[in-house]
Amino acid sequence: MNPFWNKIKNFKDLKDLQHLALANVVGKAIAGIFWFYAAALLGTEDYGQVSYFVAIGSMAAAFAMVGSSNTIIVYAAKKIPIQPAIYFIVLILGAIASIVVVLLTNSIETGIFTIGFIIFNLAISDLLGKKHYKTYSKIFVIQKILFASLALGLYFIMGFSGIVLGYALSFLVFTFVIVKEFKNVPLDFSLIKKKFGFMINNYALSIERIFSGQIDKIIIAPMFGFAILGNFSLGIQVLAIMSLLPTIVYQYTVSQDATGNRSTIIKKLSIISSIILAICGVMLSPFIVPILFPEFTDAVGIIQIISFVVIPYSVNMTYISKFLGQERGKIILIGQAVSLGIYITGLLTLGSIIGINGVALSLLFSAIGQMIFYICTDRFFINSKIFRPSEDGHF
Repeated sequence: MNPFWNKIKNFKDLKDLQHLALANVVGKAIAGIFWFYAAALLGTEDYGQVSYFVAIGSMAAAFAMVGSSNTIIVYAAKKIPIQPAIYFIVLILGAIASIVVVLLTNSIETGIFTIGFIIFNLAISDLLGKKHYKTYSKIFVIQKILFASLALGLYFIMGFSGIVLGYALSFLVFTFVIVKEFKNVPLDFSLIKKKFGFMINNYALSIERIFSGQIDKIIIAPMFGFAILGNFSLGIQVLAIMSLLPTIVYQYTVSQDATGNRSTIIKKLSIISSIILAICGVMLSPFIVPILFPEFTDAVGIIQIISFVVIPYSVNMTYISKFLGQERGKIILIGQAVSLGIYITGLLTLGSIIGINGVALSLLFSAIGQMIFYICTDRFFINSKIFRPSEDGHF
C-alpha cells in the first residue's frame, strides 16, 4: 500500500479531529441552510442589507479585539494564562465599539452583534487553544441552532433587522467560558506586556483579515446597490460551505503546530478535497441556483469564479497554521497585506470595468497572490533575519 495512505490509516488523534469535523459540518450545515433559506425569503435587496450590517458589526469587533484570537490560541496551547487580562481589555473596547456602531448605523441590533461577536471569538479561541475540542463542538452546534431559531423567529417580528439581532443573541451562549476564566485565573497584565509585540502584530493581522472578508460588502453596497450585494453574498455563502474542511483542519492544526506536532497528512488531504469541491462548484451552480434561487440568477457566474478561491484558501490556511505555531506572524501579516492590496485594487478597477464578476475575480486573484507569497517565503526566505521570532514575543 502507498506510504501516504498507510499514514492516513494510522493517523493519531482522529477523535479530536472528528469532534471538530462533526461540529463544523453540523453547525455550518445549519447556518448554511438558514442563509440559503433567508436568501429565498428576503430577496436580493434585504439579503444584501443583512450582509451589510453584519459586515459593519464584524469589522467593529475586529478593531476592538486587538488581535486577541490568535494570541489566545497560541498561548493557551502553551499553557500561558494570558486570557483574563486580554478578556478584560477587549470587553471594555468592545463595549465602546458597540456604542460607536449604534451611533453610526442607528441600529441597536448591529451594536449587540458587535459585542456578541467578540465574546464568541474570545471563547472559541480559548477552547481551541486548550484543545478542548469536545466542549467546543457542543457549544458551537448549540450556537448555530440558537442562531437559526432566534433569527428566523425575530425576522417574522422585526423584519430583516431581526436576523441581525438573532445572530447577535446566539453568541451569548459562550459567555460562560469567559466567566469561568475570570473566576479560575488571576488577572496578570504583565503577561500582556511580555507578549505585546506578538499581540499587536496579531492585531494588524486580524484587521487585515476582517477587511479582506468584509470590505467588499462595504464597497459593493454603494457601488452596485443592495440587490447586487445580495447576489455576491450568496456566492460568499457558497464559498463558506466549500471552505468548511480547510477551516476544520486549521482549527485542529494551529494548536498542534504551536506545540511542535506537524499534521502534514491532514493538510494534504484538505488541499486535495478543495480541488474536488472547486470543480463541483463550477459544474453544478448553473443547474442548482436557478432552481433554488430564481431571484439570484446573477449569482451563477459569481459562484463559478468564487469556487476556485477554495483551493488557494486551503493552501493558505496550512501555511498560516504553520507560521503561527512558529510565532512567525510577520509572514502572515505581510501575506494578508498582499491579499488585501490585490483585492481592493481589483474591487476598484475590475469591479468598475467588468462589474460584479470583476469583484469575484479580484477575490480569486487576492487569494492566489497570498498563496504565492507564502509558498515563496517558506521555501526561500523562512530563515531570513526579518522573519525570525524574537524572544520577547515580537513577530
